[in-house]
Amino acid sequence: MRRELTVNGLPVTASFADEDVEGVLLPLLRDIARADATRRARDDGSGRTVVLLAAPPGSGKSTLAALLEGLSREAGLVPLCSAGMDGFHFPNAYLDAHGLRSVKGAPETFDVAALTKKLAETRRAAGTVLWPSYSRVSHDVVPDSLAVTGEAVLVEGNYLLLDEPRWRDLRRWADLTVFLRADEGLLRERLVARKVAGGMARPDAEAFYEESDGPNVRRVLARSLPADVTLLLSADGRLRLATEPR
Repeated sequence: MRRELTVNGLPVTASFADEDVEGVLLPLLRDIARADATRRARDDGSGRTVVLLAAPPGSGKSTLAALLEGLSREAGLVPLCSAGMDGFHFPNAYLDAHGLRSVKGAPETFDVAALTKKLAETRRAAGTVLWPSYSRVSHDVVPDSLAVTGEAVLVEGNYLLLDEPRWRDLRRWADLTVFLRADEGLLRERLVARKVAGGMARPDAEAFYEESDGPNVRRVLARSLPADVTLLLSADGRLRLATEPR
């Protein structure tokens, strides 16, 4: 399956094996449909179903979320609206004022309180909720620029299942949690290649990984809470379902 997607405001060509769509992604969407039905049956006053998709940097989670959004409609299942947590970066002005620009992208550079509040609002509300987004052009936050609508929202981000203070409380707002796991070596090569494609010399890209991306990758892989559904990404880009203790 090949799809032309818009990911973080940029055009992306996504390619997934048909077997992975049938054997992994459609079953995941059916899991989301069951979570939605369970939520409705509880009649707890919630307005919509929330799914958290957590994954380390370089795993392709944003592309996967965009694909799942379109596939949910094609398959006639619960239609998803995807949203990213990158809009909850602290603005660059804040990072500069607090000496955090050099570690931008680490958990400490996100406004977890604002993210928690927005997740709670999204879970409770049935109508449109405005989310911030992150511009890959200005490399800064754009407030109230993404309209979250519909019956279910898929929120993707690196640290949504991080087992650390404040972060671990996010899952209370989720009806289903998903973790996309990959080997660090694969993620390193992907992230280095991404920097090289952007014009950075490979030695500089490798140094950047060791100083910035690498610690974040290892933190996510080592400190994330078990998810309801775990997907494994192999070196050849294939996906499979795994079972982890909850």
